[in-house]
Parts: sequence; C-alpha cells; structure tokens
Amino acid sequence: MELSLRERDRVSVPGQVSEGVLAGAAGAARIGVTRRHVRRLVRRFEAVGDAAAVHGLKGRRSNRSLPAEVREVALSVAADPLYADFGPTLPAEHLERRFAVVVSPDTLRRWMLEAGLWERRRRRARHRSRRPRRAALGEPGQWDSSVHPWLEERSPGSRALISIRDDATSRLLMARFVARDNGAENRRAIIEYLGRHGRPVAVYTDHAGHFGQWLSKKEERTGTIISRALGELGVEVILAGSPQAKGRVERSFGTNRDRLVKEMRLEGIASLEGANRFLQDYRVPFWNERFTVEPADPRDAHRPLPAGADLEALFAETETRVAARDFTIRFRKRRRQIPEREAGGIAPYAEVIVERRLDGDIRFRFGDRYLGLEPVRQAPAASPNDAPAKPRPAPPKPAPDHPWRKHFQASAQQATARRNLRREREGISNENERPRIPEATGAWAETGTPGEDISIAV
Repeated sequence: MELSLRERDRVSVPGQVSEGVLAGAAGAARIGVTRRHVRRLVRRFEAVGDAAAVHGLKGRRSNRSLPAEVREVALSVAADPLYADFGPTLPAEHLERRFAVVVSPDTLRRWMLEAGLWERRRRRARHRSRRPRRAALGEPGQWDSSVHPWLEERSPGSRALISIRDDATSRLLMARFVARDNGAENRRAIIEYLGRHGRPVAVYTDHAGHFGQWLSKKEERTGTIISRALGELGVEVILAGSPQAKGRVERSFGTNRDRLVKEMRLEGIASLEGANRFLQDYRVPFWNERFTVEPADPRDAHRPLPAGADLEALFAETETRVAARDFTIRFRKRRRQIPEREAGGIAPYAEVIVERRLDGDIRFRFGDRYLGLEPVRQAPAASPNDAPAKPRPAPPKPAPDHPWRKHFQASAQQATARRNLRREREGISNENERPRIPEATGAWAETGTPGEDISIAV
C-alpha cells in the first residue's frame, strides 16, 4: 500500500512509542492527538504494521456518493456536441431541468475534468477598485446595449440586446432584443421601463449619441431627445467615463453572450419575436431569482409618473414651423391650414411644434394645445405643353454712331467699290447683264491653258 507523506510521518510515532523510544504524551503532541488515541495506534501498529496510519475507509466508496448511473447520464449529456462549448455550471442546471438529474456544478466539473471534457482556465487577477452599490432599488439603473449575433446562424447578422439593470440589487428591470441599437429603439425601451416601474432617481449609461456627447468644452454637453425627456421627468442622466464604471451591466452581457446564446440554441429560437418571448417568460425571471442580492435599503426609490404624463409626446422628435399671415404652415412640401376654431391665441409668425412619434403619428402643437390642421388644396400644375409660348424679345438695335455699325458700314462700302471695279473691268454696264465669252479659236484651243490671263475683245 502506498502511503502519503503525512501518513508516513504519522506511522513513525506508534513505532517509536511501541519500541519505548518516545513517550506516549510526546507522541500525542507530535501528531496532534490525545494519548488515548496514541495507545489505539500502537495496538493497531503491532497488529497490522504500517497500515495503522491509513484510514480504514480509504479506497472505499463514499456513502454519500452519487450512483454510477447519474455519472454516466451527466457525462453523456456533457459529451453531446450540442453542449460542446458549455461550462460545468450551465449543463448542471439543464440536467436538473430537462433530465431530472441533480448534480452540483463542482461535482460535474470534477467528472468533466476526469473525462477530459473540461480544462481548468486560470485568469490573471487585475487590481480594480470596486464601486460600492447604491443603497435602494431604482437609484440608479444601469442602461446599456450589446450588439452580438445572438441567434447565430439561425438568423444571420447581429442584433442588439437593450437592458436596464438595477445597481443596488442586480435585478434585471427591462430587457428586449431589437434589430439595431439606435435612438428610436432606446426610446421605446425607456418608455417601457417607465411605464412598468416608474421614474428612477438616475440612469447610468455610456456616451452613445442618443444619450449625449461632450462638446469641445467639458462644461457643455449636447442635448438629445432622451436626455431632454428624462430631464423633464426629473431623472438624472449619468454618462460613464469608461466601461469599467458600469462594470456590473457589462459583466452581465458577458454572461448572457455565453449562456443566453446557448439556451436559445437549445430552444431553436430563430426570430426576434421568439427571442423576446423567451426573455420575458424565462430569462428575466430566472435572472431575478438567481443573481439578485438584497439592497442595503429595502425601500423602492422609484417615483410615480406625473399625473397626465404623455410618454409618447415626451420622447417624440420635434420640429418648429412658423405660421404665415394666412394661418398656414408648411410641412413636407405641403401647406396646412390652421382653422379658425383652432386659431385662438395664435398670431402670425407664431411657432408651431411638429411631433413625430415613435408609432409614426404626426401631431401639431401650439404650447400645450394640439391643433387639428387641414390640408390646403393646391391647384394642379399646368402642363408645359398647355402653357402659351412666350414672345421672344427683339434683339437690341445699336445706335447710329455705334462702332459696330461703323465697322459694318465701312465693310459694305468696300465691298460695293470692289464689285463696281470688277464690273467696269469686265465691261458690264447693266447690273443684270452677264459677260459674254466668244467661242475659242483653234489656236487658242491648242495653246490656251487653264489659269492664263486671256484678253477677250467684245
């Protein structure tokens, strides 16, 4: 039997006490037992020898060990290609939920290590100063989004998971999958949150464009629809300086990118609608039951919404139009008339607010009062073929002493003089008379060549 180092040190004491080299009290002090137990070890040493230092249950199966059938079922599930990238904790939960097999994650981890299905992963520790949690629920909520291929190859492309997580309790207060992470989807998310839980003290988020960005001066910040609406509701918007500042929600995304993707794979979810149903029916309740903690202050810091608050109006895109003297405004290349019954208190050049809501509805507001505008009928534009031809303007007439006129007059006089000289040389008295050329004689026909200057007597 192979003995460990501790067992070898332990077996030397009974031998020395049996030989009288060491007193019983000294032997008991050396191995940290009572003198009575040393006498038991001496009697056992004299009977079986070195085996006296080995515990009697060594090598025997524990009475609290799980049956071999449970180990086989657990390892067969862990070896399934469907669970190839699962860690020990997640398969342990699925074994209990799907196969009614209860195994602790530590036991399953040990079995998977022995079977070569898992390797220890050691992480290098980095020093961080943890920010203390807030005291009560709702002060503040950590708001963030994670873009990831959540549905894998079943629905190619990245989707965004928007979630708001309480800082004091780690409770998941709102989560939804959206096609893309933009301002409109985040406005829908905060409307859902406010309608369900009320107004938090603050929201803690990042520097995304729909939350606000710093200008050149640190003291100023651009306003957005979300920051403006939350400011009117009395909710502070805190922009984190780094991902580590809101590390709890960042770490929750890391967990979800591992566990949630695999769980939706097991359920065969391939659409945003199915993913959102899975979130509401299973994932959010499971998270809030498993990962939440008790807050230092048991009160709920959420406040009710103001009476008559219209969240759709608060989070709508707004534009300004100016009323003309005929009580019309122009919007999307069309005129809209303010009826007389709606024009109370409105003067020409007054500003009318145009609200474009998330549901696509467009409303016109003057102050706190909504207007029912009527479209102005515009005459159909005339066809280009029906329009009368415009008269062409007469060309400008130069003055008598204009240089252009003098130039052309001189040119005309020179041309007339050359023409008269040519007529005199050719013997033409009448302007309509043509020169007559007699028939050539034989001698001229033989010697004459084209291009020679021949004098012809008429």
